[in-house]
Amino acid sequence: MPTGISEKRRIPPEARIQSIGRAKALLDAMSGGGWVSLRGLADATGLAKTTTFNLVTALVDVGLAEHDPKAGAYRLSLQHVVYGKAVERRLDIAAIAGPHLIRLCAATRETVNLALPAPTDCVIVESLEGSQSLRVSSYSGTRAAYHSTACGRALLAFQTTAFRNVIYGLGPLTAETARTVTDPEALEALLAECREAGYATEFEENEIGGACVAAPIFGPGGEAVASVSIAGPAARFDAATMTRLGTLLKARLSEITAGLSEASIQPHRIRRTPS
Repeated sequence: MPTGISEKRRIPPEARIQSIGRAKALLDAMSGGGWVSLRGLADATGLAKTTTFNLVTALVDVGLAEHDPKAGAYRLSLQHVVYGKAVERRLDIAAIAGPHLIRLCAATRETVNLALPAPTDCVIVESLEGSQSLRVSSYSGTRAAYHSTACGRALLAFQTTAFRNVIYGLGPLTAETARTVTDPEALEALLAECREAGYATEFEENEIGGACVAAPIFGPGGEAVASVSIAGPAARFDAATMTRLGTLLKARLSEITAGLSEASIQPHRIRRTPS
């Protein structure tokens, strides 16, 4: 169904070529993700209907927009995912998160991990071992299941339903221990709790004797681009401790999210070798 746009999308005054500025305004008007009628686009941008039609048709022709002829509506094409991923690769999440991971590790004395999403699971790309004499160990490059680890759940909870269904459709969820939740419906309930609380937990579901709390890092577009977990022996991770660590993670990771948003709008700088 076509949807209206309440916010006026202004033509950027700095655009040297007027048609480029107008095209950007149209793309902005479709940035909500849904279908927008031709009239909705014209109203949102302040452009004449004929001008709007010509420009949005050109965007469809080059693959930047999609057209539903029956509804007479338009939306952004999946080509923008390609561009988004290219920008995402410019953001060095590990570098931005690094100082925060060090502080988390020092404050909790537990092992802290940074995980990135992959098609069928997530990957630990950074791991700082805790300073306690009894601790858990993780290693960079280790793969972690979405369903049985806190870092995986923190990512999976904020993916689309379609993505989660793909994960469930890959085959039966593996029971890493007797405690592992392997029923998709039961897991969906846990993921809903994660979205509500802002963090995920896991207690001896991935490894007997281990427990973990994790929260997501959000990218500039609001998508979960990484997760950070605090892991340790189950004996130290009672309910109160998990709540405390979850609250700590949310506060710290909101700073990382802000750092990613700031990095995304910084102009690309070419490194110059001193002469």
